[in-house]
Amino acid sequence: MNGTWAVVTARMGSTRRPGKALAELAGTPLLEVLLRRVAAARGLDGFVFATSTRPENEPLLALARRCGWETFAGDEDDVLKRHVDAANAVGARHVVRVTGDNPLTCVETLERLVALHAEGHADYTYVPGDALLMGILSEVISVSALERSWQRGDGRHRSELVTLYIKEHPDEFRIATAELPPELYRPAYRLTVDEEDDVRLMQALFERLAVGRRLPSTREAIALLDASPALAEINAHLQHKAANLRSVALDAGVAAATRK
Repeated sequence: MNGTWAVVTARMGSTRRPGKALAELAGTPLLEVLLRRVAAARGLDGFVFATSTRPENEPLLALARRCGWETFAGDEDDVLKRHVDAANAVGARHVVRVTGDNPLTCVETLERLVALHAEGHADYTYVPGDALLMGILSEVISVSALERSWQRGDGRHRSELVTLYIKEHPDEFRIATAELPPELYRPAYRLTVDEEDDVRLMQALFERLAVGRRLPSTREAIALLDASPALAEINAHLQHKAANLRSVALDAGVAAATRK
């Protein structure tokens, strides 16, 4: 194996929906749903949950440990450094970055990105474009690329948009890209959890799809939204984070650089 670890990040603090990581989805905390989903992915050497050192995050660390995950507590605001430090703490050479807002992270896409990253000896592997806004995507980044981003970047590169420096300087990195299959590409659907109506939608999906301990797949959730358009309306009025819109806007420059 090549030292590829999943790094899931979450914290209790949130300006829009504090404590969302522990919101119940069909009786299971959101964070546990995500950790169980990622732990089912093939092609990884390990898993680490990374949060900040603030005491309020202790319940998240305890939950991750119960799920059998390695844990790490680092910087609250410098999310890029938290990724670097967590990766170094477990000896990872590459990380699969998964945000704690995305309980329907697509495992099949994650596995495909990990394989593509290894085949291409890439620094950064991801799905470009507005699919990011769906909240089902992960991305694969070499630890050396994360370290270079922290060393060469400034404050805005160290916030929650961990790959901003890479996208702004694509010529410095070996970048590989993939596409979602048509049956998963639904940029109008918002499957991330950032506000109360996002929680409401996720709870509605899980109430209909979860059976016992079995987690619904991303495909099942999208198929249900296709069949029940009223569900998608629950959070359709919400605005995406400016950082995510900025990231999508940078993808044209990344594409131009990778074609050279």
